[in-house]
Amino acid sequence: MTVLLRNMQAKDLAAVYQIQSLAYPAEMLEAPVLLASRLAAAPACAWVAEQDHRIVAYLAAYPSVKGKISALGQDFQVAAPANALYLHDMAVTPEQVGKGLARAILECALAHARCQGWQYASLVSVQNTRSYWGKLGFQEQTALNAEQVAKLATYMGPAYYMLRAL
Repeated sequence: MTVLLRNMQAKDLAAVYQIQSLAYPAEMLEAPVLLASRLAAAPACAWVAEQDHRIVAYLAAYPSVKGKISALGQDFQVAAPANALYLHDMAVTPEQVGKGLARAILECALAHARCQGWQYASLVSVQNTRSYWGKLGFQEQTALNAEQVAKLATYMGPAYYMLRAL
């Protein structure tokens, strides 16, 4: 079956929230109103994978700067000028895990970042995904100032700020 990768739209947000609720513990869920606000802040940096008219994966990102972490549950602070694409949230429906959708949607996002002239992609790795992101070229960054350490602490469980040059 064919999968369509496209920019996220407001009509997709209910499906995005449903996927988020399957992928993350309740303490890490972000309210639908926040998802809508983020989409409005950076619509060119949010993507979905659609199969048979159903959303099966998504990635929400925004223009940022190297070294700046987004706290869990906060609005995106879009940087202008930006030098990085901050990958805030990516999830795949359980039945689609392992079928390459996460990598496909990530490659779409990284291509967008390169077209913008941004030099980096960054993210916070949660839920024991550090090795996954490491295999995709992201490296943990530990030289963080106190403000960024505090933002990293808003995530449940071990969380790691990671960076990849583009």
